[in-house]
Amino acid sequence: MRALALAVAMTVALPLPVLAGSSTVQTMNWQQDGARLALRSTEGQVQVDAASPEARFGVRRGDRILRVDDAPVRQIDQLATALRKADAAGRTQAYLLLRRDSRTFSVPVAVATWKAVLVPPPAPPPPPR
Repeated sequence: MRALALAVAMTVALPLPVLAGSSTVQTMNWQQDGARLALRSTEGQVQVDAASPEARFGVRRGDRILRVDDAPVRQIDQLATALRKADAAGRTQAYLLLRRDSRTFSVPVAVATWKAVLVPPPAPPPPPR
């Protein structure tokens, strides 16, 4: 009986996983010429930690990015992939579905602006031998 009580107490004291895959944390922090965009993805959502100037990116601090066009976004990698697809299709604009405070709405964003931030530049060629 004592062993059972100890096992129950240990089970209650141990943290339980929230969701499958929720332990994956991605962060991205980009700065150039006074502009800044910082994103974090945890627990299946991408959150904007900083966006300056806001008008450049169409998002602001505290926003949660839910979708790019029709593609759900739960990690920064998925956000980058969806924007790369829009760019490959020759589109200049994509729509982000955002949750801000208690509102959910879509904003148009320039694919080129986000591509510069999320898509790393190609690697330089190897040095000559």
